[in-house]
Amino acid sequence: MIQIDSDTLEAKLLRLLLNELPITLEEAARELKVSESKLLRTVKGLMSRGIIQMEGYPDKKYLRLIRKDISFHGTNPSQEKTIKHKKSGLKKKSEENRSTNMMYQ
Repeated sequence: MIQIDSDTLEAKLLRLLLNELPITLEEAARELKVSESKLLRTVKGLMSRGIIQMEGYPDKKYLRLIRKDISFHGTNPSQEKTIKHKKSGLKKKSEENRSTNMMYQ
């Protein structure tokens, strides 16, 4: 069983490969919104660990998942509680200031 930290680029790439097969390096970079060179460094690391394989032609390189016994650990970004900022109080104060300023004009 391979354990991968869930908020890394490796985890995002592996999740993409689990859902969409086959995918090229260029498509994966576009989908993950990173440069191809940055993604290629991540791919080479995963290839050295025997998790994925890159095959294809010189102009198109396809990524293929070799091992599927992957476990993601850590905080999933969708599980994090978002911080809500209250901006409505600022609007009320500015409206009150306008109304008091109108009285003095």
